[in-house]
This record gives sequence, structure tokens and C-alpha cells, in this order.
Amino acid sequence: MANLRIEQTQSLHMRQEQRQILRMEQASLLEMPESEFNRLIIEIEQSRLFRKLYQKERLIRRQRLPRTDISSSFYQLREEMVADKGSLDVESLLSNKESIVWQIQELGLEKFKQYFLFPEAGMTVEEIAAECGVDVLEVQKINKLIDEFSIMSEFYHPSSVTSGSIRYSKVASVEKDKDGFVIGYFSASYARGRYSIDYERFAELTASGTFTEAEGKEARQLFKKLELVNSRKDTLTQILQNIINRQALYLETGDVRALLPFSQKELAERIGLASSSVSRAVRGRSLDTPWGQEIPLKQLFPRPKRFRKELLKQLLETDEELSSDEAIRAKLWDKFGVAMSRRSVANLRKELKFPATRIKRYSAGGR
Repeated sequence: MANLRIEQTQSLHMRQEQRQILRMEQASLLEMPESEFNRLIIEIEQSRLFRKLYQKERLIRRQRLPRTDISSSFYQLREEMVADKGSLDVESLLSNKESIVWQIQELGLEKFKQYFLFPEAGMTVEEIAAECGVDVLEVQKINKLIDEFSIMSEFYHPSSVTSGSIRYSKVASVEKDKDGFVIGYFSASYARGRYSIDYERFAELTASGTFTEAEGKEARQLFKKLELVNSRKDTLTQILQNIINRQALYLETGDVRALLPFSQKELAERIGLASSSVSRAVRGRSLDTPWGQEIPLKQLFPRPKRFRKELLKQLLETDEELSSDEAIRAKLWDKFGVAMSRRSVANLRKELKFPATRIKRYSAGGR
């Protein structure tokens, strides 16, 4: 009996250690730069084992996430989308791309999406070539271009947001169709969605001897990597979907007064994640609004005080006619619909270290 209790305790400790390791791996993946993450996905998908499990055995499928797509700007494929031409070997980056772009245009959007962006599981390049009436080599070139756009999305869709030492990555655009808002990812890897793994069939094939012991072990390691990739994709997509739902009026109108207070802690509780995971996923990431303005994700989580402070800062930097804290208070209400006391305005103005020269006349009046 004592031995059983020891074994149960050891088993519990082992499970706890495994969960801790998994959390650390998930945290590490959430902090990975977008280019590295997309490169990791492409390396996985180009591996011999992945191709066997995806194309031949069909144990792995891609499952698109609700209300997500590739960004409409992806189809433009224009050279001017490259960010800093001085930072890249642009000649090698863009060499021989004209013929590939022309080939995509010839295929048409429907075929391009069906056979290249969101192909059915198991389709080989030969089958895609036959369906599209092109050479296998052309299929390979188009696939290579799509992979490149995922890895180099930060250069094709550069961020213009700066904030101290934080380097931002623009991950998506919020776009609208007849059913509402859609998350338009700049990376095909994200747009293709998560991996669905048929564990039951894998067990059956393993039992029947389809895989050697070594292949089975390698496959399980691959599945673990894919589940970690799924975790990051799921986290970011859930965050963006919840932001869109909460800030729908703001995204509809562009009116900053429509922004609702929203905390990362509240979001974390809503989607069942640790606050630290949401913080890691939000940090250094931005998106394009429906009107084309890039904003950091953190800007869509305004706390009541920070929200008012940002509005006050905007007002003080743009309005030269304000003569008193009372005038500022009234302007905040008239322009943004935000109610604040004169004392709160004065305190926030001091926190912003904004000079009080505009309120001298107000103070001199003895009010």
C-alpha cells in the first residue's frame, strides 16, 4: 500500500513537471518573433515526416479558424510593399517574381485560394498542377512565394508604430464583409488555421505496423510541436476576435469615444488563459483598422484612467484655444463624451507634465 502511494505521488509530480514544461514552451513560443514563428512552421511542413502524415496517411489536416482569412492586401503582391529597401537584398528578394505574380493572376482568385492558400489535405503538387493546368515547377514556385510572404510579412507589411525599445509586428488587418468583421492575417501560415491531428487513426496505424517504433516516436514529437503551434495561433486569434467583439463600435466608426474600457485580465478570464499569456501575445503586435490606420493591440485595452489620460494628451497637443482646466473639462465632454471633474483634469495634466501656461488667466481669476 505504501509503495502504491509513493508511485501515485511520483506520478503526480511527473504530471505537474510536464505541465510546467509545457507552459514554459508555450510562453517561449508566444514571445517568438513573427518571422521566426512562420519560419518554424514552414520548416515543419517541409519535413519528410510531415509530408508523409499530411499527404499520404492524411493524419494531419488544416482547420481554418472562424472569421479569419488572408488579408486582402496579400493579393496585391506589389513590390512597393517591401519595407526598407536598404535593409534587404531586394534584387534577390524580387528576382523572377513577375512571372509568378502573372501566373497567380492568370489562375484567378478562386483557384489560387482553393489550391494554394487552402488546399485540401493530401493534395500533391502533381495533382494541383493537373487541376490548374500548369507545370509542377510553377506550382512549386507559387508555394515558395507564399512561404516567403509568410516569413517576410514584416517587410511586405511593415509596422510604422514606434514605442521606446519595443519593435512592433503588424500581424493582421480588420476587414469587413457582409457578415461583419474578418481577421485578415498577413501570414498565410496563420490564415490556414490550426492543425487537426487524427490521433485515433494514428494509434490504429501504429498497432497495424504501418510505423516503426522510431517513426512512431518521431511522429509523436511532431504532433507535440504542432500542438504548440496551435496554441499560439489559437491564443492570438481568440485575442483578436474578442477585441473585435468588444470594440466593434470603435472599429465601425473610428470614433475614439466609442472605445470601451477593457483589461487584459478580463480577456484572459474570458478565454481561459493566464494573464501573462495574453500579455505576451499582445506585446509588440499591431493591426490595421478598417480605415487603414495601424494601432498597437494594447491600445485596444484602455483602462479608464489611461483612456482618459490619452484623450487629455490628444486634446492638449492639438487644441491651442484651451485657457483653463475647466475649459479642458468641458472640451473633453463636448468632443469625446468623457465626464471628468476639474480636479481630475488638473491632476492628469500634471502627470502628463504639460505646462500650465494656458491656465494662468484661469488661475488669475481666483476660481
